Amino acid sequence: MSKIRLVWAFVSIMLLVGCGGAKANEEELFNSAKTFQEQGKIKDAVQKYEEVVKVAPKGTRAAQAQFMVGFLYANELKDLAKAKTAYEQFLKDYSSVSDPGIVASAQWELKHLGKDINDIEELKQLSPTDTTKKETKETQEPKTSK
Repeated sequence: MSKIRLVWAFVSIMLLVGCGGAKANEEELFNSAKTFQEQGKIKDAVQKYEEVVKVAPKGTRAAQAQFMVGFLYANELKDLAKAKTAYEQFLKDYSSVSDPGIVASAQWELKHLGKDINDIEELKQLSPTDTTKKETKETQEPKTSK
């Protein structure tokens, strides 16, 4: 579970980069989507993020909203087909105007779509190695004095 939190923290930081002012309606929709997401109302959040893209496709929140559609489909709703479509749409429409970090995140998500988090090599490298002492015959049997 901590690996998912690490990925989410990384994505959240990437989403915060470059956030500027936006039209009120776009900003309200985006904030509504975030609120739904925080409340665990994921389908409602996706709907609002999609609405941001539809209402203001060239707005300041559109790229982030499109990315979040893919992220939520992949990681929360487990709808890989819709996640793939959303990420590909993000890369097609917004990769040239988005922060390179969020573009890399979308590419990474596409590359690992549907994979178990424990099978992703990049994440295995982030886990601390097991440094516990392996039990040997010597540690299993108490020494007796003669």
